[in-house]
Amino acid sequence: MRIESREDLKTWASFKNISVYLDQKKILSNININIKHGENMLILGPNGSGKSTFLKLLNRSIYPITKKDSSFKLFNKENINIWDVRKRIGFLFKEMEGRVNHGVKLYDLITSGFSGTFNSRYSNLITEIKKVKVNNLIDEWELNNIVNNEFLSLSDGEKRRALIARALVYEPDILVLDEPFCNLDIKSSFILNQNLNRLIEHSTNILYVTHNLESILPKTNRVILIKEGKIIKEGNPNEIINSKIISDLFNISINVVKQDGYWRSYPAAI
Repeated sequence: MRIESREDLKTWASFKNISVYLDQKKILSNININIKHGENMLILGPNGSGKSTFLKLLNRSIYPITKKDSSFKLFNKENINIWDVRKRIGFLFKEMEGRVNHGVKLYDLITSGFSGTFNSRYSNLITEIKKVKVNNLIDEWELNNIVNNEFLSLSDGEKRRALIARALVYEPDILVLDEPFCNLDIKSSFILNQNLNRLIEHSTNILYVTHNLESILPKTNRVILIKEGKIIKEGNPNEIINSKIISDLFNISINVVKQDGYWRSYPAAI
């Protein structure tokens, strides 16, 4: 069992009265929340509710509206170097797959995490220490048999594991994942679930987004519900994830049950 330390109690992301506009449309409104080390957090909500935008604030690809009474801090800093962020937080976003050039092999894709690009230009320039890290990640994520395959030829599950391995090259304390289980078949979902739970056991904090109850990681210990750009409820998953609250969140009558550590949902009787 992992023992909490004082480090676990420190806030690494702080949102105070944060709002975000994209194309003059308000996407997030008055977000107030602190995220601490030691938390494995799920952001749950319908499509279009602002979940992905919330995550993009963390990788600094989106910036909030600056107001007198608002602040957004990462690692207790309002202004932080993007490379400092990348070394402490690994990111997976759905659109990353579309940014990979043709001809880039899986090995090149993982090594590109050191440069922040999505091409093979730097694969032969990395140090021996970095090569060892890459090879260890290839082993851990069960990618050995396809390491020389072109990334774009891989299955959805293989691409997802490769991109997560890429996000881990700097051995970050935190992993931020946008819909990691999207479009995966049963086997790929099972492998990914096992690997993510193993990361949690080795003290990596995971913050992830989903709209699917079946993909909730068993070791999740905090849930944030977002609807129409606002946080409507947050807390322990055993208190938050139930039939009434989830039905209200998605505007549909469903039954929610937990079995063997995993959540399930099915239509309520009419």
